[in-house]
Amino acid sequence: MEMIIDGFKDGGLIPKRNTCDGPGLSPEISWKGIPPGAKSLALLMDDPDAPRGLFTHWIIWNIPVSAFRLPAGTARKAELPNGMMQGVNSGGAYGYYPSCPPPGSVHHYRYRLMALDAVPVLNPGAGREQFDRAVSGHVLAEVLVTGLYSR
Repeated sequence: MEMIIDGFKDGGLIPKRNTCDGPGLSPEISWKGIPPGAKSLALLMDDPDAPRGLFTHWIIWNIPVSAFRLPAGTARKAELPNGMMQGVNSGGAYGYYPSCPPPGSVHHYRYRLMALDAVPVLNPGAGREQFDRAVSGHVLAEVLVTGLYSR
């Protein structure tokens, strides 16, 4: 499985347009090589370097396996077209929370795309713990891309 994030490669700098120093839009993300048997896709973005511990920036699930990308600037609402759902990020809002570390060291923003053998049974607006429980044991394949950002 392969994931391409518009504007940076694994280990590269996240463009300002995807941060709080710019318009804070979610990046366009595309993928290929979904394994046979996948029933849905899910995407998780987090920052393990956050001052108070792991900060979840984005949770999106029920992405159809027939889809090949998420557009830039995905709406920040619980339910999206094609049955896709978004959870509540660590900032308390639906959808994408832009990279916005405190001044200082570089933060590592992990984008993880998962191919699942099931469609998670979650209500729109679920949080990270509920999401992690729902996908546990259902990940057929995953790919990780890490973006870097500092202020």
